[in-house]
Amino acid sequence: MMWLVVVNPTSGKRKGSKLAQDLVSLLKFNNIGFKLINYKDLQQTKDSLQQAISTKQFDRVVAVGGDGLINLCVQYLAQSNISLAVIPAGTGNVFSRAVGFHGKTVSQIFEILNQQSPRKIDLGSVKGPNSSRWYVQVLSTGFDAKVNALANRITWLRGKSKYTIAMILILSKFKALAYEIEIDGRTYSRKAMLLSVANGETYGGGMRICPGASNSDGVLDILVVSPVSKFVLLTIFPKVFTGKHILHPKVDLLHGSVIKISAPGSAYADGEYIAELPIEIINVKGALSTWVAV
Repeated sequence: MMWLVVVNPTSGKRKGSKLAQDLVSLLKFNNIGFKLINYKDLQQTKDSLQQAISTKQFDRVVAVGGDGLINLCVQYLAQSNISLAVIPAGTGNVFSRAVGFHGKTVSQIFEILNQQSPRKIDLGSVKGPNSSRWYVQVLSTGFDAKVNALANRITWLRGKSKYTIAMILILSKFKALAYEIEIDGRTYSRKAMLLSVANGETYGGGMRICPGASNSDGVLDILVVSPVSKFVLLTIFPKVFTGKHILHPKVDLLHGSVIKISAPGSAYADGEYIAELPIEIINVKGALSTWVAV
């Protein structure tokens, strides 16, 4: 079977293109068949990816880029017999951190893909009013969804810095939202600053929103921050980078497999816009085949 290499050439100030060239050189040297999808245009990438997968010629997809590209690939590879690997070239590289590929060279990743078998990990399945999507790491609503939306528009900063700037800018106008939440059939009504549903520990530049969350335990971790003053939220939010925010008395950590959320606003996951609320999120056990560095 052949390798399908999907590249975001603009990732990491064109780092994606260079890393893809390194991988292509290794594939050619080892006489491994491959197809390269390398477009700046998102729609071209989507169309080419969908068409290539439909040929059933590939047993693996290697995404060279950031978490946005991973999220795109997951939409086509969830619950399929095609495995997904990542060569990180983005800003946050959250998925690569989750599977142990962050900081590894193309050669090291190539060896892992040749020597190890892929594993199954869980995904979150999100159903909104007019759409259905998959996500790998963390779904955000409320304050952190607004921060995510603004951070996506900040192109002159990378990593933690742009999320910190976005947080400060959003904070001045944000007010707690009225949530209706259902977790595995139990319903709650409460006001909250934010509510996140995690299939893994981190999101957005390495923030440990739900320390201990696992993509292989069959459940989702739900983090809820009750109403606090802007000053208190400003002291809590930076602690997300270390995971110490969960020690605050206004922060609750819950667990469930089926979560329904109704509130004003939008949901973001893996850094991408998902849907307007209300939504339903389901943990789908073993929905994605991928490699995990050991």
